Amino acid sequence: MHRTTLRLAVPLALAAALTATAGLPALAADAPSPSPASAAPGAGAGGPGGISGITGWARMAYGDPRDDVQISVDAHGLFAPAGSTTATHPRGRFRIQHYSPAKDGQPANFNWGDFTVDCLRVDGTEVSVTGRIVDAGPVWQTFLDRKPLPARMGLSFHLPAPGGRPDEALVGITPPAAEGTPDIPKCSTAPAESALTAGGYVLATRHPR
Repeated sequence: MHRTTLRLAVPLALAAALTATAGLPALAADAPSPSPASAAPGAGAGGPGGISGITGWARMAYGDPRDDVQISVDAHGLFAPAGSTTATHPRGRFRIQHYSPAKDGQPANFNWGDFTVDCLRVDGTEVSVTGRIVDAGPVWQTFLDRKPLPARMGLSFHLPAPGGRPDEALVGITPPAAEGTPDIPKCSTAPAESALTAGGYVLATRHPR
């Protein structure tokens, strides 16, 4: 089921020159893998008052295995009425970061962006999350400074079925729209096609008593 795609080299290399860093921040350190998936049957439909969300951290398989691409997410929202696939009042954050070691005569580089969630869609094991950038490394600073609003990016996930292993998930990254063009729509994301090399993601739903 795991597949690696080179398509993600494009959004992660939106600028040719990254800024060197002495090392990765705390988020890039070895993070604990999430516990086995706790999604209940029908997770994502939410149910009246049901809260669903996706959490986790993982390293993404990348075109150049020397690079270290990490994605962390904590997004949740209320799914009501029963059968809803898009959360009302979505909340949370996600981070995309890309470290490239010194190679091919070029210095080591590091780029990152933090995003506030503005849409969460859960349809079975398929999850889409979008958000606006709220903090960034030098390369993505232009996305942060866009007017009238900072740029929107997205993540997509194909999650393991209930009882599956979190590291069986797939992930995809949707870059922001080109400068001077409308934002990508909320929850409009590219397919999740890249495998994970560490960590994992889980979907959990809880209902009111």
